[in-house]
Amino acid sequence: MDIKKRDFLLTGAAGIAATAAAAQSRKPIPVGSNEEIHPHTQPSSVDLNYKPRRINKAIELWDDGQPIYYGHWGVGPGIDPYVQGLKMARTHLDAINVEMEHGALDFSAVREFMRGLVDGGPTRSGHRTPSVFVETCIIGLDEAYMRANSWVIQQLLDCGIHGIHMCHARNTKAIQVATQMACRYPFKRAGIADLPMRGLRGSAAGYAAQIWGVDLFQYNHLADLWPLNPKGELIFGVKIEDTIADMEAATTIALPGIAMAEWGPGDHSYWLDGLSIMDDNSYLGDITRLATLPELVKVGENVRQLCKKNNVRFLHISPSNDPTNPFFVNKEIDEGVMVFESNDEPSSITGREHSKRRMPV
Repeated sequence: MDIKKRDFLLTGAAGIAATAAAAQSRKPIPVGSNEEIHPHTQPSSVDLNYKPRRINKAIELWDDGQPIYYGHWGVGPGIDPYVQGLKMARTHLDAINVEMEHGALDFSAVREFMRGLVDGGPTRSGHRTPSVFVETCIIGLDEAYMRANSWVIQQLLDCGIHGIHMCHARNTKAIQVATQMACRYPFKRAGIADLPMRGLRGSAAGYAAQIWGVDLFQYNHLADLWPLNPKGELIFGVKIEDTIADMEAATTIALPGIAMAEWGPGDHSYWLDGLSIMDDNSYLGDITRLATLPELVKVGENVRQLCKKNNVRFLHISPSNDPTNPFFVNKEIDEGVMVFESNDEPSSITGREHSKRRMPV
């Protein structure tokens, strides 16, 4: 049974364990049953007997050659993160972006949100929760900055999330610190090459393990960066979204442990077009028109090609469900896009049908 937030604070670790055990005992709700919070359209290729193979739903879809569709967590002033987690536990989204680049850095809110996802789950695919990654307020500025701020990443991972998305990944050394030191444990792992920087995560991520539904020792085995470690369940993304980041994009995206990358047309337009872009609402209100400006197409294509070269999943702008749109979801899938920001369910329905997805939504 679920426990209330007040009871959770009073009972501490024992309460968390009880909640985790209860959540593990739940069986997936059958697709189409009256128990569903929202009806979701399944692709015609769906396997309703699907059994999850991994903790991280996003990695499992990528392993199957399928794109993922993510949206935002929706937590802000006046919104209880635990209740919001309950609401989003059975979302049609494959992954959830906890936006803390401009939103408040609140570790307690992330923990409560993750607890809500567990209590409201599992997902229709049978996963304990959707994949959750945090878009952080710290950026890829330089090595010294990242060393000083690496504690933020470790605190976030200890909340039980599944990944980090680094804004303004402008310096390769900074991203190396974030991936190799802040995201990893110091263990040597059989079959995984030693990296120049050794991991800094320490004992013990007990809360994260309980959110994942595993014991702490198993969490230590699983909490490593994919695809560097094929058995790892953590993902790391970079946003190449300014002209400084462009200059080091090739070495940044080539780093071991980078799972996805994007090019950020909104932020890029600040650097390429300056304040004048603020004078034209036709661009700011139309992401398609903005992203098709010639100078933005050039930087976007550079990131796309670097992703292809390094086997990194390319994240594009919100897909369209309109076949005449240059970012029509089926066209984007055919061109290799593997990550879509897609709160819009119709475009994700179209895309999943096109890619012949088997995992239930």
